[in-house]
Formats: sequence, structure tokens, C-alpha cells
Amino acid sequence: MIRRVALALPTISPLGGGVAEAARLHVKALSSAGFEQISVHTLDDRMDKVDPKQWEAARLYQHRFMGPISYSFAPAMVASLMQAKPDLVHVHGVWQFHVAAVHLWSMLSGKPYVVSPHGMLEPWIRARSSRLKGAVSSLYQNRFLKKAGGYHLLTEKESGDVAEFLTGQPARIIHNFAEPFSSDGAKPGWWKPEFDGRDIYLFLGRIHEKKGIMELMDAWARLSSENEQFRNGSALVFCGWNDGIEGFEAKVSALGQKFGNVLFAGPQYGPDKNRSMGTAKFFLLPSKSEGLPMAILEAWAAGKPAIMSPECNLDIGFERGAAFRTGYTADTIYPSLVAAHNLSGEDWARASENAKALVAAEFSEQSVRDGLLSLYNEAVEWKVRG
Repeated sequence: MIRRVALALPTISPLGGGVAEAARLHVKALSSAGFEQISVHTLDDRMDKVDPKQWEAARLYQHRFMGPISYSFAPAMVASLMQAKPDLVHVHGVWQFHVAAVHLWSMLSGKPYVVSPHGMLEPWIRARSSRLKGAVSSLYQNRFLKKAGGYHLLTEKESGDVAEFLTGQPARIIHNFAEPFSSDGAKPGWWKPEFDGRDIYLFLGRIHEKKGIMELMDAWARLSSENEQFRNGSALVFCGWNDGIEGFEAKVSALGQKFGNVLFAGPQYGPDKNRSMGTAKFFLLPSKSEGLPMAILEAWAAGKPAIMSPECNLDIGFERGAAFRTGYTADTIYPSLVAAHNLSGEDWARASENAKALVAAEFSEQSVRDGLLSLYNEAVEWKVRG
């Protein structure tokens, strides 16, 4: 019987992107499942961005780390896991030290863990910094993955990413869920008077090479040059933090000066995040690689149709009329922007309603809670049999 469950992840800060948000929602979903204790084991970095109320259902263990944040060596995490005495640990993300900490905890305690890779085992990700990831894999991560009691997968595609590590343990597809959208209707802090009456095309999240950001701006510049109505009636707004794209801010500034319709607003939290989403007409994610992006679920909950690539692994959005297909090159993004600009008011309203209906039907808190509890029990049984 599982009385205590723990979650381990590198950070719970909003700067942790979809992984941190997914873990927060898991805690929320599990809080009504009757556990004696839910604990979260993470780093103490960027806690000024964390709203403690959002994690009050769990006991937080926050650890200092040494060395580069990309690995986050935090040996005290092993001790906190032993102290919390969980019957099972749910690991969110791979490649960082929390994986080694849980692996050691499992060897010492004999208890199982389940893994949510969050898309981090797909070929595109594994090919980046391949020598370092190869060393981590050889040292312990491959053994850790093969010894997992179960896998929480976000998409059917992810089944192929973990196939080499499966040795008979359960692997279940459990979608994330989005909370109901609410906003006070006020304009976000970045709003400019000249944006009044314009269609806002919003990107909100981690600004990373894989998101198709630079290619999006190339397509936007082309359409702004060719179409005066689009140029003067639309605005491209980036909300998030730059995670290593050189030249991003300079390119935004240049396009903003040339066309007056591109803005980098920086990270948005709490009410400002909801206000930003509330102003949008379309949500953009022409990504090259994703797990299952939380930002799109949040956009759909707000009734915002997505312009997204198939690599977002949410084809159901295309099928249900909540999303419009794009690629991640400038040449494939361009026609998607043209089509969005030419969309009739009736067609946009239909897509908006489809988005809200899709989230309510397929990405609910109850379905996530039931799926996780079933996976946890199967993982314990697998560990006992093994």
C-alpha cells in the first residue's frame, strides 16, 4: 500500500517551464487521493519566483547545489529522500543529479520509482551535448532507466523513446491537464497603446532554440513587409525568458523598430501571465521538439487557438479544430501566418470554442489523478514481482 509518495525534479520555479508546471499539477491532483504525505525534493534556486500557496499540499525539501545548474549536484537530496520515507518516488525529467539521487535512494530503500521523461529521451534532445549525456548514461542513467518501476508517458511517440529501457515494467500514457482559465480582464504590464485593436500572436514560455523562435521572426518579417494590413493590424509578443538564443533580443528590437509590431515582454507570472494569455488571438509554438507542451493546454483552456507544429505531439488539436498546423522553418511558418490572418471571425470563434471543449473533455484533473494512482500501484507490484 502506498501511503507516502515523493516527487523529485530539478526546480519548481516557473523558469523550469512545463516540467515544473506538470509536477505542480500532479501535486494538486494527488492532494485529494488520501496520501499520508506528499513530499517534493528539488533545488533552492529561483525560489523568489515560486508561489508557496501552489505547493502547500506537499512538504518541500529544497537543496543547495554545486557546480553548473545544468547538472545541479545536490547530494543532500539523497538524505531528504531517506528522511521523507516515501513508498514510491515520481521522477520528473532526466539528465540531472536528481536522477542519481533517486537511483541511490532506491538501492538503499528497496522501494520503486516511476519516471516522467517529459520528452527528454527523444533523439533531438539526446543528440545535444551528446558526449556529456553519453557519459551520464554510461555512469548510471541507463541502469536507472532500466530499473524504473514504471513510466509516465505524455504521448504515443514517447513510447518509442523509452522502448530500449523497458524490461516489462508498466508504461502508461497519461496526459497533463490544464486548470480553468481566469483573468481580471486588465491589460498586461507590457501593453502599448498602439496595440489597441491589433490581433496579438503570443509566444509564452521558455525561449529556446528548439521552439522555432528565430524562424518565426523571419516568417513574420516577410509577411509584415508584404502585407500592410497584417503589419498594422497584428503584433507578435514573446513572453518568457531567453534560454541561450544568441541574437534573440537584437532581432526582436530590429523588427520592432522596422515594423512596430514585435515585442519581447520578458517572463510573466501570476495575474500578468493570465492577462497576457487573455489578450492573445492566437498562441504560437512552431517547435522542433516537445514532450507535451503545457502552454498549449493553457492556451486552449483560455480559448486561444494554437498555431503549432506536429512536433508538439498534440495532433488531437488538429483533429478537433482547436489548432492550425505549421512547420518550424520560416517557409512553413509563413503560410500558417497568412492563413491565420485571413481566418474569418466565425471560423476563429469556432476554433476558440473547440479549444475550450477539447481541454474539458480530454485533459481533466480527474483523469490525471486516476492514471497516476493506477501507474503507482502497478509499479509497486512490478517491483515486488521483480
